[in-house]
Amino acid sequence: MLFDYWDVIKGFFNWVAESAAIMMILSGIMAITWLGYERKRRGSFLKRKAEVEKFDITKFLRGLSYIGLILGIFVVWSGAVSLILNIPPSFQYRDVTKNAANHFTSIFLIVIGITMFFKPISDLPLSSILGLLAGTVTIFIIALLVPDGVVQLIGGFINPKWILVIIFIIVTVIVGLMAKFSIGTLQKVSKFLSWPPIALIIMIFCFIQGFALWIWGVSIFGLNIL
Repeated sequence: MLFDYWDVIKGFFNWVAESAAIMMILSGIMAITWLGYERKRRGSFLKRKAEVEKFDITKFLRGLSYIGLILGIFVVWSGAVSLILNIPPSFQYRDVTKNAANHFTSIFLIVIGITMFFKPISDLPLSSILGLLAGTVTIFIIALLVPDGVVQLIGGFINPKWILVIIFIIVTVIVGLMAKFSIGTLQKVSKFLSWPPIALIIMIFCFIQGFALWIWGVSIFGLNIL
């Protein structure tokens, strides 16, 4: 039974990798939710900053935004695997144009997928969460791997609990700072791409490119960029 489930999961991810055109269309649908979410949050189609005190987004739009977190993982997978394994974005593209990946589509999916992933969590202290998680995992591993004899030896000089506390703080701070820098950059990119005018452009492009690849087997960009 376990192997049957594994075959289903593997088959699904293989399908995702072979369906870059469909992932483009789904990305366009997600961009529509950005339009509604961000327009309501910012109080205007063109406004760059949100009026937080007046912000009251509907549960429906918020729920769709969080669905994008999961969809973003699949979109990144589709873009990355199709690029690495040189998989065409659709069967029609394979038959009409070329039995190879469309590099522009693959790279675009990676970028837009990362945007989807960070969009719902842009307001969470993710760097702090990752730092705490890393510190906790480190302490847990140390507690499992360090022999009791070493703990007793160290206990003759200093309480082992204080060493664990120090290690926890160091790991948490280092990982948190590293994550804050990298995640902060990605979140800024995510906020820019979800700005309603940019989201509108992304939506139109995703639909045109997605349907062109899926139905007609052609790309609106005639040549690969790589």
